[in-house]
Amino acid sequence: MRVAFLKVGEYEGLARHFKALVRSFKEKGAEVLELNIAEGELNEKVKELLDFSPFFCIDLNASGVITVNQEDSKKALSDAAGFVHVSIFTDEPLFNFPPLMDISSATNFLPIVCDLKYADSLAFLGIKQIPSYITPFLDLQQMKEPSIERNINLAFFGPAIDPNIIANHVAQSVKQEFLGVFFEVGDFMFRNPEVHILQAHDYILSMFNPNLQEEYIKWKQEKPQEFLTFLNQISLYATAKKRWFLLSFLDGMELKIFGEVQGELFEGHQSIVPQNWNELLDLLGQSLIVITSYPHSVPTGIGFVPLEVACMGCAMFVDYRATLPGFFNPEEEVITYLPLDRAEIEEKVLYYLDNPDEALEIGERARQKVFERYTPQDRADFLYELFSNILKTSQQS
Repeated sequence: MRVAFLKVGEYEGLARHFKALVRSFKEKGAEVLELNIAEGELNEKVKELLDFSPFFCIDLNASGVITVNQEDSKKALSDAAGFVHVSIFTDEPLFNFPPLMDISSATNFLPIVCDLKYADSLAFLGIKQIPSYITPFLDLQQMKEPSIERNINLAFFGPAIDPNIIANHVAQSVKQEFLGVFFEVGDFMFRNPEVHILQAHDYILSMFNPNLQEEYIKWKQEKPQEFLTFLNQISLYATAKKRWFLLSFLDGMELKIFGEVQGELFEGHQSIVPQNWNELLDLLGQSLIVITSYPHSVPTGIGFVPLEVACMGCAMFVDYRATLPGFFNPEEEVITYLPLDRAEIEEKVLYYLDNPDEALEIGERARQKVFERYTPQDRADFLYELFSNILKTSQQS
């Protein structure tokens, strides 16, 4: 089996965990090519790829999709060259829509999603293949041991941005008559944190007057890329509003925010911007309690960030969702909160600050859960078996 891993730059940040898949495929005996298509001329990289003659090419979030011009139209290189292009979606597919629009008619395309709702986004973008699913995982070689001393009592996993900054930017770039859609959908998602952007958008749009709906749908059809950018801006606004609202609950508490903050900091809050992921892990390893807030781009899954926080043994606050018990046991391995319930959040934060031993016990149980369930080996086994079955079927036909 020949497998090419297509990268745009090196595997950094959360993407570094996919180094484990490269190692696993090599250990299983596959011929592996790692190709950084961002370096040098793309034509040279394509030639190197075709000389390798892969059966499968793997990328993250469709970042390695390559198209060729044939008969005045774009065609996926995978269809033209006869290999299967596999994209593993660790993030919302709508965020990287341009390459997916280019290959909506591709035959040799296999999507793998890390959140079940991403299947809806792919279908919305015209991808006909039914995706496979894998849960997020951590390459433990990319992690660190937590510090013995927990000298940061309370932290928030950023970034955070004042939602008004996003709203003001959108107001300058979108037709004024469509701003009502932006705010109504964004506020609906803020009040209903588990709803996906596509469902929220269609539901709210149906309530506007027919004339505006007609004009809006015409714009959507004539300028689909502008429309998709608009949807992504709504998601970003809803996430920013949820996080800013949460930070306002903690006004006056001593809080370290890991990541950039755009907007005026609340009293007692300090932004710490790590220069790299190692610095971030060091900060997490020194933290007793870390509050996380799901972005709307992770609508139903666990995501990679909570796994890293858990792996560092922090007592993790996570906004409750119906799917959470399938990943971590609420109040045993993570501390849950409802994003709009100020009293609950304040009460739980103060309780665990006053009872650090209980917080450490929760963090340790979450850490053990990562070791037990969120390592890459079974994901690599699943993918290897999936690829083997595809090869076997193609050779029999």
